[in-house]
Amino acid sequence: MTTRLGPEHLRCARFVRTALLAALGISPAAVGGTLTVTMTDVPSATGELMISIGDEAAFNGTAPYAVRAILPARVGTVTFSTDALPDGSYAARIMQDLNGNGELDSNFVGMPKEPWGMSNNARGNFGPPTFEDARFELTGDTTLAIQVRK
Repeated sequence: MTTRLGPEHLRCARFVRTALLAALGISPAAVGGTLTVTMTDVPSATGELMISIGDEAAFNGTAPYAVRAILPARVGTVTFSTDALPDGSYAARIMQDLNGNGELDSNFVGMPKEPWGMSNNARGNFGPPTFEDARFELTGDTTLAIQVRK
């Protein structure tokens, strides 16, 4: 079950965002559209889904992620939306934290022991996917579908 706001709520939210940006002296054009991430195949309702969205520096660990969110896990599909990002190149990481330690646990050879996913459903070869493998362009309203792998 996905909770969605109706069109009247989205128009109101965009109006408020535009008014706030104008009050701060920021051009609304500098802020991108709405990014909607649909996480599919969530295997269980245990724990939380953690999503991190950032540019190449964030993806490589040299800068903070632009958007981080924690959502309750639910079997099947979970949707997350944000309008907090300017247009640009980003990558998204998802993990299902089953044991509440805030980390993606892995086995002795580095393979994830908890469900995870990346934008473009990127997979790495002998390691995590690269930013280029997971990169997507945010230009206006953008929708991503990311499969959560077990």
